[in-house]
Amino acid sequence: MAQVNQPLLYIFVPSFQPTGHGELDQLLLSFREKVFTPAALEPQHRKLLYKPSKQETLMAEPGVTVTMSDGEEIRLRPMNAFDKPSVKQSIRTIAKVFGQEKADAVWNNLAPWLNGIRMSRMPLPTFFWGKITRKACEIGKERYILACIDRSEETNFTLRKQGVTYELMLGFHKRAADHDFSGPELASAWHRAQKVVRMLDDELSGGYKLKSDEVDPRKDPLILSVLTELAAATALESGGDSATVIDYATKMLHLAQQEKSSVPGLEQHREDVRVRAESNFVLENLLPLQNAIQLALQIDAIKTSELGRQLESHLRVVEPKVTETVQKLREVSNGQKRRGELMYEQLDVQDGGETSEES
Repeated sequence: MAQVNQPLLYIFVPSFQPTGHGELDQLLLSFREKVFTPAALEPQHRKLLYKPSKQETLMAEPGVTVTMSDGEEIRLRPMNAFDKPSVKQSIRTIAKVFGQEKADAVWNNLAPWLNGIRMSRMPLPTFFWGKITRKACEIGKERYILACIDRSEETNFTLRKQGVTYELMLGFHKRAADHDFSGPELASAWHRAQKVVRMLDDELSGGYKLKSDEVDPRKDPLILSVLTELAAATALESGGDSATVIDYATKMLHLAQQEKSSVPGLEQHREDVRVRAESNFVLENLLPLQNAIQLALQIDAIKTSELGRQLESHLRVVEPKVTETVQKLREVSNGQKRRGELMYEQLDVQDGGETSEES
């Protein structure tokens, strides 16, 4: 056993910035003290925390202090091994607070928290990664997700996680659509989308074998749809080379002609719930595709080509399906607009259409 006050070097315990949000600050502190600190200690010192027979040693002066690799000195205190934050409740709180707060002080804590979760080997539910990505994209904080993915060895955050790349691409679509697919926000969305492509190639290179909770986003038609629409909008605005648009549009068309998988896990739900979820999912996928085709067909090198004719043919299939699906979604929406309908209205307004007030 270590001598009293013996300085030893361990890995560091993630620290958090104060956010001004009491519930979140308390939750992060609880994770640091009750989960991350024990996980960072050597086994013999971790046992000291939980052994009732060692409580007197820890509480007596001068106690036992360990020094972490970043120089932080931690005084060991008796702990209850079962007194830890509830993962289920914690995820609910984090998703709620992060989804409401745009302050950098809040989002700067995501990577350290994930670092601690990984270090302590605490499993997170599969849906968490896509959910926190969606929350980030809804308030323009995609860069924090990309930063976590850049540090995947520390955060365990990857583009292979279910829903992550899907939500990022919808986020890039929204960022560009919010500004009529023009200007600095288009450039930002396009730059980040290209970064995702490079990161995906790095993640899946060398014949990487997917785990049970992972997906290959390169096979998702939505990814190519958003890449095509951003590339086409950029080419139209800057007069740039159409080769990239042609490449993405060709791949997009190939994937779009294949059957898109449905939303999983709906078998046990009521029919109206299934219809609502399925219709929303269809719109989320078809609207970027429709917009990508419309933008690509404005490029001369595509408009008069065989690819252009194929795109026009597919557009004639997509457009009535979009109209039909919007109507179906509105019929079961219970007055609450889903993301698919909001995306439709946004693009419809940009195209000069009259948005229906029905919800």
